[in-house]
Formats: sequence, structure tokens, C-alpha cells
Amino acid sequence: MKKIRLVFKIIFFVVLSVPSLASELDELINTRITELLRPNWPYEAFLAIPRISELHPTLAIALSKQDGSLEKTNCIEIFYLELQKEFEPKAVLERESLHKLLCRAMQRAVNKTPISQINKTFPGTNDIALKFDFSTGLIKVTEIPYPPLDPLLRLENVFLDETDVLVFGDIELPEELKSEISQSPL
Repeated sequence: MKKIRLVFKIIFFVVLSVPSLASELDELINTRITELLRPNWPYEAFLAIPRISELHPTLAIALSKQDGSLEKTNCIEIFYLELQKEFEPKAVLERESLHKLLCRAMQRAVNKTPISQINKTFPGTNDIALKFDFSTGLIKVTEIPYPPLDPLLRLENVFLDETDVLVFGDIELPEELKSEISQSPL
């Protein structure tokens, strides 16, 4: 019985320590990428802008699969605004001109940094998303958020008439059938 308790205690402490190891690894990668990009990133120049601490723009970096060179960089907020303007022409990003300025600063920092050092930090990764904090000068690795979708094209909003046939690849969606239950007027 004491051996079983000992085994459970060991398993319990191991399970508790795994998330802390993952967070330590994340912190190590974040400090490494911050140290790598900070010499080329003039975040102090933006400290005088009001409410700069509220903005945390995200930069997506695409690296080549063959040689690891920089293919392109995109500012996520601005790119998604352009996508959203296709669905809603009156869509507005609050402080859009500031976002564009921050985007140029982030892209310049990545372009001035040797790509080989970025590849060493992220081996085997092709797409990287970095969230820049212009008030503290910290950079964090994050996930690329999903793009905005046109609500008319979402699958849960697809309704078919009796004559329409909707096909996605080889999958045919069933046609909408007439209800067998008739409603009586009140």
C-alpha cells in the first residue's frame, strides 16, 4: 500500500512539473527572440505615443522550406482588415495608420536580423507568428489567429433549395427535404 502511494506521489509531482517545464521553454524562446530582434527594433521611439501599451501587433513570418530564407512577412491585423473589407467595405481598424507604422518597424527589424539566427531559434518551422509589445520591448511567439470569414460562406449557414446542389470536392451535401410535420394555424 505504501509503495502504491509513493508511486502515485511521484506521478503526481511529475505531472505537476510538466506544465512548468513547458512555460520555461516558452519563456526561453521568447527571451531569445527578443534579444535577437531588439537591436534592430526601435521600440523606444514609440513610447511617447498615447495608449501604445494597448496595441500588440502580430507579425507572421514565412520561411522557405528549401533554404530557410525569408519569403515574406505580413502584419496580421492589416492583412485581415484587407480580407474583411472584401465582405464589409466599411470595415475599420482602430488607429490603422499607427498599425501600419508599427508594421513597418516590425518588418524592418526582421529584415535587418540575420535569417540564419532566426532559423537556429526555430529549427524546422516555416511559419512563425511574433507578437510585439511596443511599451515593454518584449516579443512573444504566438499562434496565427484565424482569418475573418464571410458569414454567407460559413457551412452552418448553407441552405439549399430543392433545385440547388452544393458540392464540396467529392462530397455532395443532401438536399433540403420538405417537412413531414405540417403546422396548424393558431
